[in-house]
Amino acid sequence: LENWAFFQRYRVNHDLIHEPARYFNISTIKEDPTGGGDPIPTVGQYDYFKSTAKGNVANGECEEGGHENTYDLGKDELNGIEQLNGSIGNGNNVENESTVPFVPATPLWLRYEPFILHVMCQSLNAASKLMNLARPSFKNVGLTTWSGSEKDYDVIPNTDDVVSPDDYQQKSNKQCKGGGPRYLVAIWGDEGLDMPLSLPTSPGVGIFYNGDEITEKNAEWLAQLVNERHVRNWRKIERFVEAMREFHNMEETDDLAHADIEADENDGVGDYDGVNQSLDGMTNYNNNSKSKSKLPIRSYDVVGDVAVLNSLPENFSEQSIQQLGETILSRNKGIKICLARTTSLSTTDRSPGSSGLVQIAGPKRAQFITSHYEYGVKCVVDLSHTFFSPRMAPERLRLSQQVARGERVLVVFAGVGMEALQIVARTEAREVFAIEKNEVAVECLRRAKRMLERNKTVTCPGGGKGAMERLHIVEGDALDILPTFECGSFDRIVAPRPKEGSSDGDLGTGDAGTAFLSAMLPLLKLKGEVHWYDFAADHELPTCERTRETVQRVCDKCGLDMEVIRVAKVGSVAKRQLRICMDFRITGINKT
Repeated sequence: LENWAFFQRYRVNHDLIHEPARYFNISTIKEDPTGGGDPIPTVGQYDYFKSTAKGNVANGECEEGGHENTYDLGKDELNGIEQLNGSIGNGNNVENESTVPFVPATPLWLRYEPFILHVMCQSLNAASKLMNLARPSFKNVGLTTWSGSEKDYDVIPNTDDVVSPDDYQQKSNKQCKGGGPRYLVAIWGDEGLDMPLSLPTSPGVGIFYNGDEITEKNAEWLAQLVNERHVRNWRKIERFVEAMREFHNMEETDDLAHADIEADENDGVGDYDGVNQSLDGMTNYNNNSKSKSKLPIRSYDVVGDVAVLNSLPENFSEQSIQQLGETILSRNKGIKICLARTTSLSTTDRSPGSSGLVQIAGPKRAQFITSHYEYGVKCVVDLSHTFFSPRMAPERLRLSQQVARGERVLVVFAGVGMEALQIVARTEAREVFAIEKNEVAVECLRRAKRMLERNKTVTCPGGGKGAMERLHIVEGDALDILPTFECGSFDRIVAPRPKEGSSDGDLGTGDAGTAFLSAMLPLLKLKGEVHWYDFAADHELPTCERTRETVQRVCDKCGLDMEVIRVAKVGSVAKRQLRICMDFRITGINKT
């Protein structure tokens, strides 16, 4: 029970209500402060009560359950509340004990608070895993991030960053001492209850129950409301705890924490930009061997309700491959079908194509189209004709957290639009423009935009409908579309450009996307920022001088000064070939 004016708590209880008539009798709060609730006072629960100790309280004896059961109100700390009659005991003696019944000066409310948990995670990857484990049990799962200081912004790298053990330990200690980024996961249930038990005009008279036999059924009804929520809340906590235990066991047996696949893109089948699920430790019977052996496939991606293998295992019969797919389906009930990629991502849109995917398990589908959730935002993915990597989820979340209120944001190479959807759904950006050439990807983005209106998890002003209105989709080649925008009209540009085959990277012969960069930079305002994606070898990290020089050369050509804010690895595209993101800011105009 709570006093509505300044939220003083009465009869805090963490168990089922077993005595409704006693618990909901507000006229006995002074004489019976627990009401059958928690037998031990919680911290702060009875701060406004002082022991008046009937009997031998001065000697430390209590009448019921080992605690004092008779209290008087102390001095009121807030205005507007009359001080109640009665003396304040000092623990040694009792004087002028009050005989006046307790009459609250303000209304009393019944509040049931559901499960609430806040966890500080060391990395964005760890926070993502915890949120995925909590969502099946709790609808409300959120993430808050901030930095201890600007210079320590990137002291704890992502799990993919290349750092030495000594550097990592040093930076980890620095984060614990107050510097570096913070990743706070908030998990809370939806079983809350707030309802008044008395009115402002008569705060001492119960609306539902007044301690008589006539209204006793109302007390039982109130107890039923609370107890049902208790039971549902406990069940959700048990499911969450069980999911955490299963995940811990899976990490121990399958090495799920992190596993890099080093598959050379030139071998015919490239790699997605990270690891979503692990297959280490799985066993199967090979056609050519009677003994039990580990499967050659170490990981797979999960997109919506589809599992995608990067390649088919060699020297496996059709029956063994089907068994592999069924094993994957059995491990994750949310996966309905299993696919394997049979071609490389060599086209300009980086998609497998109509014949680039084969289904190896699950009910047959004519088209491999699914909807994929990412931090509460849904997109539509055509796996055959578009490129989408779930492993970029932490990077997309990071991008959305950089956007400030009122910014105009341009997303080039938008694909199915998850970057644009995350920004428009999670921030207060004024407008978000998404440019994409692939007509199939554009149609997927348009469908996702329509679904935004019904998305209740959207946190931006105006909800899903407001987000939908602020998102603008432009179909066409970026080099043709970019000149149509007004110069200096955007605060931020996101450019997750696709890899241009063998012409990209440290050994590439291409222009490293300089044509696109030259077309984008004039659109930025002064102090505007660019998130530029490039491809580098592992030995180029952490400075990535080649990418830095490319950006500097284009900025000089456009007469702009720039500063690099951050360079980090965000994925893997082939053996020792990485996808990186360079964040840089336009600082001024170069008059020379």
